[in-house]
Amino acid sequence: MDYDLSALKVLFRKIFPPKKCVYTIDSTNDGKPDSILIRAFNVVAAFEIPKKIELGGFSTNEFDIAKFDLSDYGKMYLDDKRIVIAKNEFDVYSLKDHFTIYINKEKYSIDDVIQGKIGGKTIALGDSINILIQIDEDSIEKFTIGNHKFKLESELIPTLEFEFELTEENLNCKLDSVLD
Repeated sequence: MDYDLSALKVLFRKIFPPKKCVYTIDSTNDGKPDSILIRAFNVVAAFEIPKKIELGGFSTNEFDIAKFDLSDYGKMYLDDKRIVIAKNEFDVYSLKDHFTIYINKEKYSIDDVIQGKIGGKTIALGDSINILIQIDEDSIEKFTIGNHKFKLESELIPTLEFEFELTEENLNCKLDSVLD
């Protein structure tokens, strides 16, 4: 049976507006981008983040960073090219330090999420959730001016896919200017 997903596509474009959902960020103020920022806007209704997050076989209550392998949870693609982040290729302890979450301007680490420190936080209608990911120089060069597509395939959630556009306005930005 075929389903009409056009309404979901419209909703995704509202949550991830193509010109305002991905930025390259200069987080060290050295004049060169070293991170990407992915932004999602709450356009549905206010909600509260639960103390523990459970999704499919994933639970923050039983999460062990030493056994974590991102590739067990899904596959990521940029412009239909697979992005591989496997445990055996990275030190997972340093990898977690490369992710920072901003709810509006409030900063949270992966450890904060695992420990439930963002539990109870209300995300109001119109608020944004921003994920800052520090990446290497070769990877940041893939984020060029023009249209791109990001896709996450997972057994935990339906395939997440959104298109975004990078322009001069969202390349090599200062973090504070994007979060304002």
